Amino acid sequence: PYDMSTNIFDLLPFIFFDNNPNDGKEYIQILGRIGNERDSKFVRKDYVNDVVNLNQYKVILSKASGKGSFGEPLTSPIIGLPNVANTETFLSVGKFETESEALNLITYVKTKFFRALLGVLKVTQDLTPAKFKYVPLQDFASSSDIDWTKSVHEIDLQLYDKYGLSEEERNFIETHVKEMA
Repeated sequence: PYDMSTNIFDLLPFIFFDNNPNDGKEYIQILGRIGNERDSKFVRKDYVNDVVNLNQYKVILSKASGKGSFGEPLTSPIIGLPNVANTETFLSVGKFETESEALNLITYVKTKFFRALLGVLKVTQDLTPAKFKYVPLQDFASSSDIDWTKSVHEIDLQLYDKYGLSEEERNFIETHVKEMA
């Protein structure tokens, strides 16, 4: 959505800066990769598409995560602050007013429930929006029916109850989905 290809830092190095320039223009930060490492650069805001969650908190996931094995952990998600965009190496998820809502989404991503439902369609390392088809949306605010202050395991139990999973379904998820750090 930001129109930033995976190799944009290499293709157009002259428009990116390591530090936020103080030249009177508005800049945003772009998360990408250089070599095998996550890196971020600054670019003029008017060079970037105005994406719906650009000015809000979001969660940024690596677009290539794991091998596609059912129940595998994902690469650790990170908080995307307001005015942080990403290259196509990453997938930006959510649009939140508060950092705590984004943190709650990260907790949801770490649940076995979430990754079991994601794993139904994610059979390669590629993480695309279509792979989330069976993952139910949640309310990540403090007023949610899920208590996001609990441990990941306790949140899994709340989700199993919320969606009426049988004991057999719960056991399947608990035994086939690995924990995430």
